[in-house]
Amino acid sequence: MNPIKKSLQAFGAAALVMGSAMAITAPAVAQDVSLSDILRRVQQDSQQMSAEDQRRLQEFRSDAATQQQKMQQARADLNAAEARGRQLSAEFDQNERQISQLSAELETQAGDFGELLGQFRSAAGETMPIIRESLSNYEYSGRAEKLAEVSEARSLPTREDLDALPKAMLREMIAQSEVKTFTADVAGAGPEGEVVNTELMRVGIFTAATTDDARFVEVITDNTDEPYLRVLKAQPSGDFQSAMKKLINASEGDVVITPVDPTKGDLFAVQGEMPGIGERIGQGGVVGAVILVLLAIGAAFAIFKIATLFLMGSAMRKTAKTRQAGTGNPLARVFEQYENNKNQDLESLELKLDEQILRETPKIERFNDIVKVLAAVAPLLGLLGTVIGMIITFTAITNFGAGDPKLMAGGISVALMTTVLGLVAAIPLLLLHAVAASLARGNQQILDEQAAGLVAERAESNTGAA
Repeated sequence: MNPIKKSLQAFGAAALVMGSAMAITAPAVAQDVSLSDILRRVQQDSQQMSAEDQRRLQEFRSDAATQQQKMQQARADLNAAEARGRQLSAEFDQNERQISQLSAELETQAGDFGELLGQFRSAAGETMPIIRESLSNYEYSGRAEKLAEVSEARSLPTREDLDALPKAMLREMIAQSEVKTFTADVAGAGPEGEVVNTELMRVGIFTAATTDDARFVEVITDNTDEPYLRVLKAQPSGDFQSAMKKLINASEGDVVITPVDPTKGDLFAVQGEMPGIGERIGQGGVVGAVILVLLAIGAAFAIFKIATLFLMGSAMRKTAKTRQAGTGNPLARVFEQYENNKNQDLESLELKLDEQILRETPKIERFNDIVKVLAAVAPLLGLLGTVIGMIITFTAITNFGAGDPKLMAGGISVALMTTVLGLVAAIPLLLLHAVAASLARGNQQILDEQAAGLVAERAESNTGAA
């Protein structure tokens, strides 16, 4: 058996093995395939692959020629662009030299006018931001843009350009004396804080407020390309708004006192951020609340005691005139004791009267000691709050350092407000205690005088009888 036949037999055996494997997954393949058919199919596949390779080789050679043509065209375009660039660069350099020459000629011919023009542009550049941030700029717009154009122009200004600066300054001077209404877009003027075109009342170039609710506005320039109006986040106290409402509602010819902020809103913003009385009291913390409770209790006791002693004194003075015995007031009860023991000897009568006076004294001086103690405790609590506030301050300094004063503000506020509240509680309580003690001494003196008078009358009657 020759080698070719052996190869064909081996190839056929391999094909049969492959056919058997394919028959497992594809039962539809025929089982009786001859070696000649397999060889013919292999030859056909080989010829098809050779033809495909030739076709791909031909396409590659054709694409290579096309790419070569494109490469040559791109190189030609690049050379043309570089030549055009060199030409434009030469023209640019020539124009720069010509501009420099013309500028030198212009400076020579302008002479003093050139220096004056420089000063004019400098003045326009300095005036432009002032007008740009002015309240009047939202009513008389366009001035800042014109000044910016004049200050940045490289050509000689026209007569109209030269008139722009004095006209803008004159308009600003007139606006300083005006009290007018105008409309502008204001941020935060809407119900939900949106930008709304609303009517404003302007006082010169310093103060402006909305005409509907007298809310002050300010010009915002920080971190913005263009300044804009915004309602102050924290409005100043009610006195300022009341004065502004009077101006808004005033008729022509009325004289109204109006608040003016020369900083164009900064001072009003600071005033609005200042805490009110409630916030100040809240800064005292728990100690401040305790002091206020003690003040309320002490004041209630003191007022009650003053009213009671005043009514008691009035009743005792009336009883002193009538000498009517009874149980309505301390002096009436002293007279009652006298009536019950007037037949006893003088010494016993005097002892009975002193006993009744001693019995009435605690009723007269009741609650006075409580007011006195509360008046003494209040400043001590204030001192306690001061110590607590200083502890809070030093703790903040220890943890965060002393670089930011706001971190220490809370402790300092506690220290100061508790001291203030302690003094505020102690001073009126001491005054009320002094009034109550004075009334109590007065009532006590009435009892002592009337009792001494009764004893003296009894002694005189005994002397006359003897």
